[in-house]
Amino acid sequence: VLVGAGLVAGIASAMAGGASVLTFPVLLAFGVSPLQANVTNTVGLAPVLVGSGLASVSELRAQRERVLSLAVPTLLGAVVGGLLLLSTPTDLFTALAPYLLGGACLLLLVQPGAVPHATRETGWRRWAAWIAALISGVYTGYFGAASGVLFLALVGLFTAATLHELNVVKNLLVGSANAVAMVLFALFAPVRWPMAAALAVGALVGSAAGARLVLRVPARRLRIAVAVIGLAVAVRLAIG
Repeated sequence: VLVGAGLVAGIASAMAGGASVLTFPVLLAFGVSPLQANVTNTVGLAPVLVGSGLASVSELRAQRERVLSLAVPTLLGAVVGGLLLLSTPTDLFTALAPYLLGGACLLLLVQPGAVPHATRETGWRRWAAWIAALISGVYTGYFGAASGVLFLALVGLFTAATLHELNVVKNLLVGSANAVAMVLFALFAPVRWPMAAALAVGALVGSAAGARLVLRVPARRLRIAVAVIGLAVAVRLAIG
């Protein structure tokens, strides 16, 4: 079941985003606690997210300055978010989980209009982009679902990069932030390793399939389906 969930999540990740929104509820259905499900999810899906980041490296040569300036806050934020999660009482994270999941799903629904980028980058906008990347990194380390959409939405407010340019920056930096969180969780968190391995196997195959299907299946419909499923799970968690 988890390999199948990872497969679908990998396809969704390659085509529309929201992989964690699909696999997090499946882990909960197996009786895994929300905190364990979150860290297992991050570790299990990290190979796909890191792979998508590495695939964008060749397109980033012209954006070297932007990548270097945003890498520091994004990765620093991932460390802070991961440490916050590890120090968060289980009951608190359990209480926050439905709202984090619901927020991620709403981000997926508004994704097409979530990048109202600036027309120019002045000094204060660079600092604002730095802070936005820091917030995105903290969220990635703490929860992670739809973190790429959050990065585009926040950083896009303060950068003059086109959507395509910002998207390849996002792939590299959010993938790297997930890798940082994965290392923290692998060392210090209660990861359910057999489950993480099953997710990783399915997600790797699914991401390869998604790259081929992206031209045949409308990404908007897939994104809406993922978001609706996630919202239903969030409501179910919120009402206990």
